[in-house]
Amino acid sequence: MFNIGLVNTVGNYQSEYIVALKERKCLIHQINLNEMAERIPIMDAVIIIEPTLEDIGLTCELIIKIRSLTNHFIWILSSEPTKVNRIVHLQLGADGTFDRRTESDEFCLFIMNTLERRSNKKGQQTAILQTTEGARPAIQLVPNNFSVNIEGKGEVGLTKLEFKALESLIQRKGEAITYEELYKEVWGEEKGDKKYRVANLVFHLRKKLEDDSFKPKYIRTVRSRGYMLSS
Repeated sequence: MFNIGLVNTVGNYQSEYIVALKERKCLIHQINLNEMAERIPIMDAVIIIEPTLEDIGLTCELIIKIRSLTNHFIWILSSEPTKVNRIVHLQLGADGTFDRRTESDEFCLFIMNTLERRSNKKGQQTAILQTTEGARPAIQLVPNNFSVNIEGKGEVGLTKLEFKALESLIQRKGEAITYEELYKEVWGEEKGDKKYRVANLVFHLRKKLEDDSFKPKYIRTVRSRGYMLSS
């Protein structure tokens, strides 16, 4: 059973495509715009409704916003997409656009096959960090979700930048990583104020990971050098 978020601006949306997914035991969640940050990260996939060609601007904004919240699949259901619309959707991070020319059973099979394939691989792609010797893992990175499982908190959604930073710290746990090294891992060769951007990113990461971000349990500051994940 998969949880699929439905994002649209036309109220309670129903169509043969949504009915077909429900018949396959998918749970369809109507998500309004002010709920996105809270609900999108826990969905297995997202479908955006694009009622008319004039709505492409809003669709683009939604794709960008949703992609910043999750790495899961994003599909567009459009009433009349053009080639340009479909290309723009893909360029912004959507995984495909469907319209009324697509039969509902074909649409449903495509969605279900894609989600099941990802689900089967999920267990193989979960990286586990043993933070306390002899104890069960306190942190589990979940690459497919761009999230982290934290003992006592459950799954917490991360941004792509936060995920990259935490992944780098995990790979070198117990070792200090300089601001410059962490900056390069996250932003590559992009120009910017390295120390400020890294410090700001770690600040937001700690707020998600730590019970008290001012007394961090996981990410330690190494004075005048950078950061280290406690071993």
